[in-house]
Amino acid sequence: MTTTELTATKSEFARRCNVSPGRVSQWIASGQIGPDAIAGEGRSATIKVDRALAQLRRRLDVNQRFGNGLTTRLDAGPAQPQEAQPLSFDQPAPIVAPAPEIPRIDPTEELIRLAKLREIEFRNRRAAQDEAERQGRYVLAADARKSNVQIAGEMLSIFEGALTDLASALAAKFELSQRDVLHLMRVEFTQVRARAAETMRRKGEAAPATIPDPELVEDAE
Repeated sequence: MTTTELTATKSEFARRCNVSPGRVSQWIASGQIGPDAIAGEGRSATIKVDRALAQLRRRLDVNQRFGNGLTTRLDAGPAQPQEAQPLSFDQPAPIVAPAPEIPRIDPTEELIRLAKLREIEFRNRRAAQDEAERQGRYVLAADARKSNVQIAGEMLSIFEGALTDLASALAAKFELSQRDVLHLMRVEFTQVRARAAETMRRKGEAAPATIPDPELVEDAE
């Protein structure tokens, strides 16, 4: 009697794991399902179920297991089928090496292990954020908003204070009343300031509350 490993096509294995065939192809391409878990080549290739499941349980990223892959089924499958071989009385039965044992993992212990890994990953991200804050890469949004408002106010005061000098220069150039020119410029400046304030208000309302750090996003991926 010869023990054979249970195999499945890519589509069958995808249904077994509750994922799409495309996801299985990604696992194979990324090496999360290794060559030793593949039988045959090309379109006729099949997947050695128990080997592939054991590899995925070890190699899949924590985020994949707890994020989009939460419904992925990687528990150990049923026992491997026993294929009966005819015996010949003319020659002794061949000695067949037993199939390698694949350790079965308790689903509860596996979830606990993944939860601990996720906690470690969260602490690492938090430590990276704290370090970035110490280096001055992060600022409080309220402080940045207050500083921007102060700068904008100072710039407006500078422009408004320069209106008198501009009005005097224009009046002398074109032989006009400095008082009338100054009055006109102040009226126009007030309207320009109001339109600019409204534009900035709309942009502020459309801006996100926070901006992701590109370096931390790349690390998470």
